[in-house]
Amino acid sequence: MGHQTTPGAGPSSERAGSLTPQQMDLVIRHLPLQVSIADENDILVYWHGDLFEDCEERWIGKHVNDCHAPGSRPTIDRMIREFRAGTKDEAVFRRDEDGRLILVRYVAVRDDDGTYRGIMETMQDITDLRFLHGEQLELDWE
Repeated sequence: MGHQTTPGAGPSSERAGSLTPQQMDLVIRHLPLQVSIADENDILVYWHGDLFEDCEERWIGKHVNDCHAPGSRPTIDRMIREFRAGTKDEAVFRRDEDGRLILVRYVAVRDDDGTYRGIMETMQDITDLRFLHGEQLELDWE
């Protein structure tokens, strides 16, 4: 691997401890981004977040292309082909939505052996982050 476009993104073997299913659910729901996951057969198995405006529970169990606009499907298919082949691990996009800047990232999900296990899509509203520069190392709650 090593085809990430963002340093530090992608799979890591570094970990310690374990989470219960309830803890994992809480972690996912509290991440500052929103997540969808399709398995190695391109079937949507999970999504969380209101930025997935077109997602409804009825899409769970359907092909990942079914919940994307027809114009997006060739791009989704290409990403999946490259992720499966191991030639790419990440694709990053941006979109403007009602004056908000949304970062959309697709990541290949791989097991410890590097076998492709699916694709994860994350979306994050980064509007408030785009003008940051320099460091902030102190709490600024005042």
